[in-house]
Amino acid sequence: MGLKVSQKIQTMFSDIAPTYDQANHALSFNKDILWRKESIEQMGKDGFEPKMVLDLCAGTGDFAMALRAKYPAAKLFLADFAKPMLKLAKTKMTSQSGVEFFEADALKLPFQDMAFDTVLCGFGVRNLDSLDKGLSEIARVLKPGGKAVILEFFRPSGLFSQLAHAFYIKFLVPMRGGAISRNKEAYEYLQQTSSSFSSIRDFRDLMEKKGFKDITIETKTMGVAVSLVGVRK
Repeated sequence: MGLKVSQKIQTMFSDIAPTYDQANHALSFNKDILWRKESIEQMGKDGFEPKMVLDLCAGTGDFAMALRAKYPAAKLFLADFAKPMLKLAKTKMTSQSGVEFFEADALKLPFQDMAFDTVLCGFGVRNLDSLDKGLSEIARVLKPGGKAVILEFFRPSGLFSQLAHAFYIKFLVPMRGGAISRNKEAYEYLQQTSSSFSSIRDFRDLMEKKGFKDITIETKTMGVAVSLVGVRK
């Protein structure tokens, strides 16, 4: 039998880990830094202050670091299934206290129910074998009143966002990402999954089914990326 999708993705992300940050910044013209910052601002608009935070599909830790910059007292837990990514995150955050790292499957998290008041997931839910199970796990580990912050490339619906998405995902990502990482297949995978992934409306509906309410949606850079913040019932 062939590898499960998740195993293939794990290998792929492990392979591109050394150039992952460089590619992200180059592909987004450094907009990814602003996207994460704005998502954190979106989360805290009502005065919400996170204390126990899980960065799921954490990669090299940029989302967690963006949150820590605004909320320095928050305790951070970074989870990813690609060990080389976590190793780079550890290197970035060696001087910081209150940070723990876990090599973990997003569909079977090693945390108790209601362990966190915040779960971040930046550009990760698209890679899950089961979006349904992934959102169930996020809901399980969140306390009532806690927030899920999802930043992702969704399938666009409006004409303008479709044009921006097509240029960015179908043209720019495979070309520049492949050149930087020397792994064209990995960035062709991003293009393929982004084009076939859930629409924003369908994803919001699934979040509601999984126990989230008061879901806010913000588009980034002409709809190329989107952040959703939902409150656990």
